[in-house]
Amino acid sequence: MLESPMCVLTEAEKVIYADAWEARDPARLPPDVSPWRFLRWLEARGVLFHGSRDGGLARLEPQVKDYGQPDDFSNRIGVYATSDGVWAMMYALRGPRVTGLMDMGVRQRVGDSWSAMRYFMSVGMDGPGHTDGRALLAPGTVYVLDAAGFEPSPPYVHPGLGEVQEAHWISPVSVRPLLAVPVAPTDFPLPVRVHDTAVIRERARREPWGFPWLEP
Repeated sequence: MLESPMCVLTEAEKVIYADAWEARDPARLPPDVSPWRFLRWLEARGVLFHGSRDGGLARLEPQVKDYGQPDDFSNRIGVYATSDGVWAMMYALRGPRVTGLMDMGVRQRVGDSWSAMRYFMSVGMDGPGHTDGRALLAPGTVYVLDAAGFEPSPPYVHPGLGEVQEAHWISPVSVRPLLAVPVAPTDFPLPVRVHDTAVIRERARREPWGFPWLEP
Protein backbone atom coordinates (compact mmCIF):
# COMPACT_ATOMS: atom_id res chain seq x y z
CA MET A 1 0.00 0.00 0.00
CA LEU A 2 1.29 3.46 -0.93
CA GLU A 3 0.91 6.39 1.44
CA SER A 4 -1.05 9.44 0.45
CA PRO A 5 1.25 11.96 -1.29
CA MET A 6 2.20 15.01 0.74
CA CYS A 7 0.48 18.16 -0.50
CA VAL A 8 1.27 21.41 1.32
CA LEU A 9 -0.58 24.18 -0.50
CA THR A 10 0.76 27.72 -0.64
CA GLU A 11 -1.46 30.71 0.00
CA ALA A 12 -1.03 31.72 -3.64
CA GLU A 13 -2.28 28.31 -4.76
CA LYS A 14 -5.32 28.55 -2.51
CA VAL A 15 -6.30 31.87 -4.10
CA ILE A 16 -5.96 30.38 -7.61
CA TYR A 17 -7.97 27.30 -6.68
CA ALA A 18 -10.71 29.33 -5.03
CA ASP A 19 -11.03 31.45 -8.16
CA ALA A 20 -11.25 28.39 -10.45
CA TRP A 21 -13.81 26.77 -8.16
CA GLU A 22 -15.99 29.86 -7.84
CA ALA A 23 -16.00 30.26 -11.63
CA ARG A 24 -16.47 26.49 -12.12
CA ASP A 25 -13.71 26.80 -14.70
CA PRO A 26 -10.57 24.62 -14.47
CA ALA A 27 -9.13 26.56 -17.42
CA ARG A 28 -8.27 29.26 -14.88
CA LEU A 29 -5.61 26.98 -13.40
CA PRO A 30 -2.09 27.92 -14.58
CA PRO A 31 -0.56 25.31 -16.92
CA ASP A 32 2.24 24.57 -14.43
CA VAL A 33 -0.22 23.57 -11.68
CA SER A 34 -0.84 19.84 -11.43
CA PRO A 35 -4.59 19.12 -11.26
CA TRP A 36 -4.15 16.65 -8.39
CA ARG A 37 -3.20 19.54 -6.10
CA PHE A 38 -6.43 21.31 -7.11
CA LEU A 39 -8.35 18.13 -6.35
CA ARG A 40 -6.69 17.95 -2.94
CA TRP A 41 -7.88 21.51 -2.26
CA LEU A 42 -11.39 20.58 -3.38
CA GLU A 43 -11.51 17.64 -0.93
CA ALA A 44 -11.79 20.17 1.90
CA ARG A 45 -14.90 21.63 0.24
CA GLY A 46 -16.78 18.39 1.01
CA VAL A 47 -17.32 17.40 -2.62
CA LEU A 48 -16.92 13.99 -4.23
CA PHE A 49 -15.11 12.84 -7.38
CA HIS A 50 -15.84 10.46 -10.24
CA GLY A 51 -13.11 9.56 -12.72
CA SER A 52 -13.99 8.68 -16.30
CA ARG A 53 -12.29 8.16 -19.66
CA ASP A 54 -15.15 10.16 -21.17
CA GLY A 55 -15.12 13.94 -21.17
CA GLY A 56 -18.14 16.18 -21.70
CA LEU A 57 -20.64 14.13 -19.67
CA ALA A 58 -23.58 16.30 -18.62
CA ARG A 59 -24.98 13.67 -16.24
CA LEU A 60 -23.65 10.53 -14.61
CA GLU A 61 -26.06 7.60 -14.69
CA PRO A 62 -26.21 4.64 -12.29
CA GLN A 63 -24.23 1.67 -13.55
CA VAL A 64 -26.25 -1.50 -14.02
CA LYS A 65 -23.52 -4.09 -13.47
CA ASP A 66 -22.13 -6.45 -10.86
CA TYR A 67 -18.65 -5.31 -9.86
CA GLY A 68 -17.84 -8.77 -8.48
CA GLN A 69 -16.53 -7.51 -5.14
CA PRO A 70 -16.84 -9.58 -1.96
CA ASP A 71 -18.46 -6.75 0.03
CA ASP A 72 -22.12 -5.92 -0.66
CA PHE A 73 -21.56 -2.16 -0.92
CA SER A 74 -19.39 -2.47 -4.04
CA ASN A 75 -21.96 -4.48 -5.98
CA ARG A 76 -24.89 -2.09 -5.81
CA ILE A 77 -26.34 -0.29 -8.82
CA GLY A 78 -25.55 3.41 -8.67
CA VAL A 79 -23.21 6.27 -9.46
CA TYR A 80 -19.90 5.52 -7.72
CA ALA A 81 -17.71 8.31 -6.41
CA THR A 82 -14.89 8.89 -3.95
CA SER A 83 -13.96 11.57 -1.46
CA ASP A 84 -10.32 11.22 -2.56
CA GLY A 85 -9.18 13.03 -5.69
CA VAL A 86 -6.12 10.86 -6.34
CA TRP A 87 -8.17 7.67 -6.34
CA ALA A 88 -10.63 9.24 -8.81
CA MET A 89 -7.73 10.10 -11.11
CA MET A 90 -6.85 6.42 -11.46
CA TYR A 91 -10.27 5.73 -13.00
CA ALA A 92 -10.03 8.77 -15.27
CA LEU A 93 -6.62 7.77 -16.62
CA ARG A 94 -7.37 4.19 -17.70
CA GLY A 95 -6.12 4.00 -21.26
CA PRO A 96 -7.79 2.02 -24.08
CA ARG A 97 -5.32 -0.87 -23.67
CA VAL A 98 -6.25 -1.37 -20.01
CA THR A 99 -8.41 -4.48 -19.60
CA GLY A 100 -8.71 -4.44 -15.84
CA LEU A 101 -8.13 -2.22 -12.82
CA MET A 102 -7.07 -3.51 -9.40
CA ASP A 103 -7.15 -0.67 -6.91
CA MET A 104 -8.03 0.38 -3.40
CA GLY A 105 -8.07 3.68 -1.53
CA VAL A 106 -8.50 3.21 2.22
CA ARG A 107 -7.69 4.40 5.69
CA GLN A 108 -6.65 1.61 8.04
CA ARG A 109 -7.53 1.48 11.71
CA VAL A 110 -4.44 2.25 13.81
CA GLY A 111 -5.25 2.10 17.50
CA ASP A 112 -8.05 4.58 18.17
CA SER A 113 -7.69 6.49 14.91
CA TRP A 114 -7.43 6.09 11.15
CA SER A 115 -4.27 6.19 9.08
CA ALA A 116 -3.61 8.59 6.24
CA MET A 117 -4.99 7.49 2.88
CA ARG A 118 -3.29 4.39 1.52
CA TYR A 119 -3.54 3.15 -2.03
CA PHE A 120 -2.95 0.13 -4.22
CA MET A 121 -2.93 0.96 -7.94
CA SER A 122 -2.49 -1.58 -10.73
CA VAL A 123 -3.69 -1.66 -14.33
CA GLY A 124 -4.26 -4.91 -16.18
CA MET A 125 -3.46 -6.07 -19.69
CA ASP A 126 -4.06 -9.35 -21.44
CA GLY A 127 -0.98 -11.51 -21.04
CA PRO A 128 2.27 -11.18 -19.08
CA GLY A 129 5.37 -9.12 -19.76
CA HIS A 130 4.05 -5.61 -19.21
CA THR A 131 5.96 -3.54 -16.67
CA ASP A 132 5.31 0.15 -17.30
CA GLY A 133 1.92 1.06 -15.82
CA ARG A 134 2.19 4.71 -16.78
CA ALA A 135 2.55 3.76 -20.44
CA LEU A 136 -0.97 2.34 -20.27
CA LEU A 137 -2.56 5.55 -18.98
CA ALA A 138 -4.35 8.10 -21.16
CA PRO A 139 -5.99 11.50 -20.61
CA GLY A 140 -9.36 11.52 -18.88
CA THR A 141 -11.69 13.61 -16.74
CA VAL A 142 -12.39 13.87 -13.02
CA TYR A 143 -15.95 15.04 -12.39
CA VAL A 144 -16.59 17.00 -9.20
CA LEU A 145 -19.93 16.15 -7.57
CA ASP A 146 -22.16 17.47 -4.81
CA ALA A 147 -22.11 14.92 -1.96
CA ALA A 148 -25.84 15.34 -1.30
CA GLY A 149 -27.68 12.07 -1.93
CA PHE A 150 -24.53 9.94 -1.72
CA GLU A 151 -24.00 7.23 0.90
CA PRO A 152 -20.49 6.45 2.20
CA SER A 153 -19.09 2.96 2.44
CA PRO A 154 -19.21 1.77 6.07
CA PRO A 155 -16.01 0.58 7.77
CA TYR A 156 -15.44 -3.16 7.56
CA VAL A 157 -12.85 -5.76 8.52
CA HIS A 158 -10.67 -6.93 5.64
CA PRO A 159 -8.93 -10.27 6.33
CA GLY A 160 -5.58 -8.99 5.07
CA LEU A 161 -5.73 -5.29 5.96
CA GLY A 162 -7.69 -5.23 9.21
CA GLU A 163 -10.42 -2.65 9.79
CA VAL A 164 -10.60 -0.26 6.85
CA GLN A 165 -12.63 2.72 5.71
CA GLU A 166 -12.76 3.04 1.93
CA ALA A 167 -13.15 6.51 0.42
CA HIS A 168 -16.09 5.07 -1.48
CA TRP A 169 -19.55 6.63 -1.97
CA ILE A 170 -22.63 5.74 -4.03
CA SER A 171 -25.78 7.50 -5.26
CA PRO A 172 -28.79 5.44 -6.38
CA VAL A 173 -29.86 8.16 -8.83
CA SER A 174 -28.21 10.08 -11.66
CA VAL A 175 -25.98 13.04 -10.80
CA ARG A 176 -25.15 16.26 -12.62
CA PRO A 177 -21.44 17.23 -12.23
CA LEU A 178 -20.49 20.59 -10.77
CA LEU A 179 -17.18 20.72 -12.59
CA ALA A 180 -15.10 18.63 -15.00
CA VAL A 181 -11.32 18.63 -14.47
CA PRO A 182 -9.15 17.28 -17.33
CA VAL A 183 -6.23 15.12 -16.17
CA ALA A 184 -3.25 13.59 -17.96
CA PRO A 185 -0.95 10.64 -17.14
CA THR A 186 1.86 13.02 -16.18
CA ASP A 187 -0.42 14.50 -13.49
CA PHE A 188 -0.72 11.25 -11.53
CA PRO A 189 1.43 11.43 -8.36
CA LEU A 190 1.80 7.70 -7.57
CA PRO A 191 3.55 4.68 -9.16
CA VAL A 192 1.28 2.33 -11.11
CA ARG A 193 1.73 -1.43 -11.13
CA VAL A 194 0.83 -3.75 -14.01
CA HIS A 195 -0.87 -7.16 -13.79
CA ASP A 196 -2.13 -9.90 -16.07
CA THR A 197 -5.90 -9.41 -16.05
CA ALA A 198 -6.84 -13.05 -16.63
CA VAL A 199 -4.49 -14.30 -13.89
CA ILE A 200 -5.79 -11.86 -11.28
CA ARG A 201 -9.43 -12.53 -12.14
CA GLU A 202 -8.89 -16.24 -11.62
CA ARG A 203 -7.13 -15.70 -8.30
CA ALA A 204 -9.93 -13.37 -7.19
CA ARG A 205 -12.52 -15.97 -8.15
CA ARG A 206 -10.75 -18.58 -6.00
CA GLU A 207 -10.14 -16.26 -3.05
CA PRO A 208 -12.47 -13.21 -3.08
CA TRP A 209 -10.85 -11.65 0.01
CA GLY A 210 -7.27 -12.22 -1.17
CA PHE A 211 -6.70 -8.66 -2.50
CA PRO A 212 -4.30 -7.79 -4.10
CA TRP A 213 -3.72 -11.41 -5.16
CA LEU A 214 0.03 -11.02 -5.67
CA GLU A 215 0.69 -14.64 -4.71
CA PRO A 216 -0.69 -17.67 -6.64
